Amino acid sequence: MQKRLLFFCGLLILLFLLNSAAVAAQPELAMAIKDYLVVIKDHQGFFPADQEVEFYQELDKFYQERYQKPVWFDQTKFKIDVQQLVAEIKASYQEGLNPADYHLRSIEKILKEKDLFKSENLSSRALLDILLTDAYLNLASDYLTGKVDPEVVSDNYNYQDDKLQTEKLLDFLTAGCDIRQTLQKLLPQGEEYKKLRDKLAYYRNRNKIKEWPAVKTEFNLARGDSGTAVEDLINNLIARNYLDPNQLSEADYFNDQVKNSLIKFQLSNGLQADGVLGPKTKQALNVSLTDRIKQIIINLERWRWLPEKLAANYIYINIADYKLNLISANREVMTMKTIVGQEQRKTPVFSDQIKYIVFNPYWYVPKSIAVEDKLPLIKQDYSYLLEHNYKLFKYNTAGKLVEVDPALIDWTKVNRDNFNFVLRQSPGDYNALGRIKFIFPNKFSVYLHDTPGKYLFSQNKRSFSSGCIRIEKPLDLAVYLLKNQPEWNREKIEAELKQNETRRVYLNSPFPIYLQYNTAWVDQDGTLNFREDIYQRDRKIKEIYFK
Repeated sequence: MQKRLLFFCGLLILLFLLNSAAVAAQPELAMAIKDYLVVIKDHQGFFPADQEVEFYQELDKFYQERYQKPVWFDQTKFKIDVQQLVAEIKASYQEGLNPADYHLRSIEKILKEKDLFKSENLSSRALLDILLTDAYLNLASDYLTGKVDPEVVSDNYNYQDDKLQTEKLLDFLTAGCDIRQTLQKLLPQGEEYKKLRDKLAYYRNRNKIKEWPAVKTEFNLARGDSGTAVEDLINNLIARNYLDPNQLSEADYFNDQVKNSLIKFQLSNGLQADGVLGPKTKQALNVSLTDRIKQIIINLERWRWLPEKLAANYIYINIADYKLNLISANREVMTMKTIVGQEQRKTPVFSDQIKYIVFNPYWYVPKSIAVEDKLPLIKQDYSYLLEHNYKLFKYNTAGKLVEVDPALIDWTKVNRDNFNFVLRQSPGDYNALGRIKFIFPNKFSVYLHDTPGKYLFSQNKRSFSSGCIRIEKPLDLAVYLLKNQPEWNREKIEAELKQNETRRVYLNSPFPIYLQYNTAWVDQDGTLNFREDIYQRDRKIKEIYFK
């Protein structure tokens, strides 16, 4: 009995000592976390030397509020499944992200330390807790809003992106929520993103896609040609699965199968589908597999820039593809060609809502176009104004716009610096805006409109406008947008257009529109498409994304 009593007394003393040691360790660990955060803050996140703690300011506030207590473990063990976060960091590679950006190497190195929870490894645990929390927030941020700030890439960008709710995410973390599920919900959930992500995996799989040879020739190649350059072309198409080698009787002969495969390639690259290897087709064929993979990755990034949820019904314009798609319940119900801004007058990237339609619009010529394009023509012969249905206006001292007779102006003294007139083109068949325009008020003064220059839609490359978007089928789009307003059916709209009188019609419900710039996407047939980087925006993203 006495021995048993002594045993229990000894056990109680041992437990007391162990608990006292653990309690004593907690303030030491909290102090170590605090010390690390002070140094990290002093270095503006660039500490330790090989790390960047992206969310150091948020972490400083967060840990202060919890008195520097660790998040991921208690005295002797992990209380949150760290491997869930490690697995999701590694899985970020599938999204086109770099797992190294989320402290993976340092986290795994510390996790492998022997006896991590012994007192001599207290400093490692403090750093580990900070790196894990920062990796969690950083990955969440990149999943939700992208790795690159789109406004750094282009001034002509205006999306209301989703805001990272840092405090809410940290609450999820401390509440023990499923880390992988929490993070994956932040990724774009649309099929467009998922299909493009699948193509990234496909292009990275060397059992599926192989590095293709460059086609080296100064001459066009067509059906009936043969030789080394044709052999390179055939091997290029085979490597990317456009051509079945079993269909070929000769390895260097341009037969019908090669022509048909080349046409398929041209169609998926937005090229003239003539089955002839010309300069543009050769240029597209010679873009390397590595560069195509990067192109897919940065277009996944563009989807992360978009709001988390797109509207159920919307217009999606891909500037780089010169194409408008109207989507209803995830189904394409209308498509048409577009004409977009020239290189020096780029069409911006943004989202908005179409509020109203204008039939038989006036065109108030923007000042930049008036002085750069119209003024030289007017100075040559001011009758240009009458011949093209323009009127000249000027603001009087009362601030009212009054018409001015161009014959009374000494045009030899007018230049771009002192031009203080307003040019307005009257409605009609030759109005630059055509018969219909679609207004979604925005800071860029960009809108959709008809055009008298229908012949330009036959061109393959259609960057001819001054920033606004000309559309191929404006009447069809107007009918669709007004379908719930029976007083404005097709017949009524057509009759209105013949009146030559300007009429504004508001939509009962504003219609969402997204202007985006995609140079890689998967179409409804499952085909991966690539397009030329007409505004050099891909190049700018790559410089930041892959540095």
